[in-house]
Amino acid sequence: MNKIIKRLLASTLAVGMTACSSDYLEQPPIDLVSDDAIGNSVEGARAALYGICESMFISYGADYTERFGNGEAYFQTFYGDAPSPDAAFTLLYGSQKELQAWAWMTRDTGNFSRYAWMYGYNIINQANVLLAAIDGVPGDPAEVKFIKAQALTMRAHGYIRLMQVYGPRYEDRDNGNALCLVLRTTPGSDPAPLVTYNEVMAQIYKDFEDAIALYNESGKSRTKGFEPDINVAKGLYSRILLMNHDWAKAEQMAREAREGYPIMSAADYIAGFGTANSEWLWYNDYNKTYNGYNSWGASYSCNGAYATAYDWAGGGAISWKLYKEIFNRNQGDVRCELYWTPDKANLHVDYGFEEKDFWDSGVVYPERMNMFLVDPYMTASIALWAMDITPEGYDKTSMLLDGYSIPDIVSAVTGGALEAPDAVNCQNPQYVQTLASVFAGALGATRVQFGQQAKFWSDAAAMGDAQHPFLRAGELILTEAEAAAEQNKDDVAQNCLNELNSNRMSNYTCSLTGDALKEEIRLYRRMELWGEGDSWFSFKRWNVTAKREIWKEYDPTSNNFLPAYEGTYDPSYSNGWRYEIPKSEKDYNNIINSQLNK
Repeated sequence: MNKIIKRLLASTLAVGMTACSSDYLEQPPIDLVSDDAIGNSVEGARAALYGICESMFISYGADYTERFGNGEAYFQTFYGDAPSPDAAFTLLYGSQKELQAWAWMTRDTGNFSRYAWMYGYNIINQANVLLAAIDGVPGDPAEVKFIKAQALTMRAHGYIRLMQVYGPRYEDRDNGNALCLVLRTTPGSDPAPLVTYNEVMAQIYKDFEDAIALYNESGKSRTKGFEPDINVAKGLYSRILLMNHDWAKAEQMAREAREGYPIMSAADYIAGFGTANSEWLWYNDYNKTYNGYNSWGASYSCNGAYATAYDWAGGGAISWKLYKEIFNRNQGDVRCELYWTPDKANLHVDYGFEEKDFWDSGVVYPERMNMFLVDPYMTASIALWAMDITPEGYDKTSMLLDGYSIPDIVSAVTGGALEAPDAVNCQNPQYVQTLASVFAGALGATRVQFGQQAKFWSDAAAMGDAQHPFLRAGELILTEAEAAAEQNKDDVAQNCLNELNSNRMSNYTCSLTGDALKEEIRLYRRMELWGEGDSWFSFKRWNVTAKREIWKEYDPTSNNFLPAYEGTYDPSYSNGWRYEIPKSEKDYNNIINSQLNK
């Protein structure tokens, strides 16, 4: 079983890579560990554990236009963000566009039907193999306990991801009797029945409780940020507790999980989500060996090699309606600096742009929401903002030119010299026209959407290599606040919001209570965690309607979504926002069919 799973992973990886380069096949993945090696030494068990962790940032398929389905970050983007009313990904390709338009939720065939299922059960099956062998591993008993705790954490994480996509929300659980997933706790893939919501929850709870006890008994610590530890386990536990309305326990676990992980400063927040900082509990390793073209950052960081230059990618944009609600509350909120919005148009040079100009097709290309190279003065304004917001350590033109620099482009296009745009030369009309011409002729010149994010960054020279947050203290403090508010512990919730937002803006104090406090927590959760794979899952958990409003020319009261993504989805849509179990699973697992056809 273990060898079979890993051979499948290796062959899948190989198929996905050969379309671009064979360089990434020179080293075998670390998870190619035999059954004997797992059971014979702590080192073998540790290598197997690393293999499970690394399955969160490898390629899962060969579909180039879908960017290979590259693990946890991909899962966050396409299941947690793309369908949400907060993320306007207007540059996505084919089936990705259908995912954003909620079309895949009701289908049981195709990549987006089966990818989440495959991803979750791959983690679970690998964890089961390790757990089946770990108790007999010779060596330091404390190290064995620590590895077992990590494997239990990973298995529980796999089930959480599956419940978020295929499971019912709390209100739809039929008192816990709703069928949802196949429960596997031992190696093997024989046909097995769907079990109830309560049975899945009981197993997840047990895995976390056992893991936390073993972490404490072991006294060991992790050595790599991609490994789970007791803080990660408690943080992930808080996610499922929130989903299950177990408010007191969710508050406790979230609070304990973030111990030792202070909320990052405003300066750190805008320093580029591409390298882990002191707030991040769990994140991927830099992985230049395996991912290359299909790394998450290559297509979805704001400066990735394919971020916005091709229709199959998309750096992503924030919903204008969400942005404006936050901005109008406090214009000094540092989070607002990271998005291309009307308040930036005259930031460096006053070209006389007004907010309403963002709804003018002479400035915005309606079919893509692109604003770059449509109007030369807006192009100059975008260039100044993009270069100003670029964090230290990144090329200041990489968001605009997808890895190329202005000197390279000028040499190739004009054969002459052109100074980089700044607030002085961008006041010269001739310079502005020349700059637009240079960008227009540039290989790799990008599109910049209305609402374009500058939150996530990557190493453009390494095809988008970057670290990505899987869990951080900002999420946990908001979980603690939400759980406290649901228990009418308004003072605790207020303190959480004040602690978070005092690191994002000045002069913020929350004194709200009751339902108004709950709405405040939800609003700031949407803004704080934008693009981190939380939004759609939270809307589902809150049991509320998701509404997407489209861009309408000359109507500044409208939003910035394309017409194809317009929609209002009440909580009953698609059986309570549940993806269909993949047909491939139902064809293989005939027990499921007999249950579903009753």
